[in-house]
Amino acid sequence: MPLCQVKVTKVFIDNETGVPIVLLQDLASHDTLPILIAPLEASLIAIELEGKKPIRPLTHDLIVNIIHELSYFVESIVITDLKNNIYYAVINIVSGNKKIQIDSRPSDAIAIALRTKSPIFVKRKVFVHTTGFKNSSQNIDKETLKEVLEDIELEDVGGKIM
Repeated sequence: MPLCQVKVTKVFIDNETGVPIVLLQDLASHDTLPILIAPLEASLIAIELEGKKPIRPLTHDLIVNIIHELSYFVESIVITDLKNNIYYAVINIVSGNKKIQIDSRPSDAIAIALRTKSPIFVKRKVFVHTTGFKNSSQNIDKETLKEVLEDIELEDVGGKIM
């Protein structure tokens, strides 16, 4: 599973659609991945990026507090897939030898990763699905290509692969 480590470069409102977007940038290739998110999550990510601390814990702060109280820590988050224009992510938490993957919306996973200073990763195939083969500066290795091809539905390509 080839992964790209990314950083959150900004959260902004798209001028044309009015939809909030979180922009992730691959640390190696500098490719960017825009993800549309809900307004509340956009503001919660922006609060953390700006270093503002609320008087009382917000939802993501509460989740982080619960994880810590249970003696776990956030190892990383991974944006794992893009299906039908919906992104998928997991939060990887660890306690000793016990590792748990928790299904999450990318916006929530990103907000938690920022609060815990945990690394954020994106599967390479997600960049390929988003930017296409020609627009990606990433080297498409055999494993990534295999993952991309496995995700192709015949209906999506008019019943033809060639």
